Amino acid sequence: MQSAMEKGRRKFVVIAVVAAFMLAAWAAPSHQARIEILTHDRQDANPHKMQAAVNIGMIGFSFLYTWTSKLGR
Repeated sequence: MQSAMEKGRRKFVVIAVVAAFMLAAWAAPSHQARIEILTHDRQDANPHKMQAAVNIGMIGFSFLYTWTSKLGR
């Protein structure tokens, strides 16, 4: 069984992490947190992409993932 002190500490950590993510999204110049994972070969002129974006008022989140279809080169 968890003590009240452990529950309070866990709640504080969760709130601190959420606040840090919100601050990072708010502090970005466009008020949008961006994550880009580029795993394609530089010589691939047309890599495959998966892109998503969510914007809810003052905060937004953008995700871009690219990969090369010709992995056996």
